[in-house]
Amino acid sequence: MKKLITVVAGISFLVGTASADVASDQKALIGHFKSIQPNVEFADYTNGVYAYDKGSRDQFEEILDGIPPYEEAVEKGGAEYLKYGLNKCAALADPAAARVKHPYYDDAAGTVVTLEGTIQKCYNEQTGKKLGTMKGKIARISAWISDQAAGEKINVKVESEGAKAAYARGKAFFYAKRGQFNMSCADCHVYNAGKKARADILSPALGHTTHVPMYRAKWSGLGTLHRRYGGCLKNMRAKPIKAQKEVYRDMELFHQAMSNGLEITDARYRK
Repeated sequence: MKKLITVVAGISFLVGTASADVASDQKALIGHFKSIQPNVEFADYTNGVYAYDKGSRDQFEEILDGIPPYEEAVEKGGAEYLKYGLNKCAALADPAAARVKHPYYDDAAGTVVTLEGTIQKCYNEQTGKKLGTMKGKIARISAWISDQAAGEKINVKVESEGAKAAYARGKAFFYAKRGQFNMSCADCHVYNAGKKARADILSPALGHTTHVPMYRAKWSGLGTLHRRYGGCLKNMRAKPIKAQKEVYRDMELFHQAMSNGLEITDARYRK
């Protein structure tokens, strides 16, 4: 009982405040997951739900040992990166650095900047055309860029007052209940992580952003993190928000910061 009270108190700290203390928030989150899965090491959370279930992990590794279903799409993304001149944009000229830098808070613009947002801006500058937000070309290019940073560690910085405010808004959205089911992102991916929802095991929020964009068997293709956000809102019977809107960008800043110190991975398959 004492252990349960300690865990609840730690997570209550996350929910009950609008603070922007990334280190304290992450410590509380890691402590929660350590309490429910004591044998899972922090570094293994880069594998998401596959860190929890051996049967799922075996299937995951079998897929990776063959030809991963996203491999061709990611290679195409690399070709598109060059084809559309994205290497000519300073923000994307070093792909590995670009993945590690994003998301970040742009004080001059007063907004969170995501990797996909930067790709969209660069694509428009180079081609004069708009780029989608959730799947297809943008997911392929973003996945290829992220692959170049595989092995690097997530290191989201929240330093300025504007960044702290955006982080606090994103954190609040993550823990807020909504939709007909009156659920939050945290209900599934913090409090009930590792448990089953129908036939699926709920993934832990820790490590969620290490493998984005992700390939989901459900989608039969790649999708951005914001596509996943939209799917989660639909599952709650809540109205999805358009990808790259401020509320999603703010939540991404919080969400990614919670995985600081975990390695970016190119093993992006998820069920």
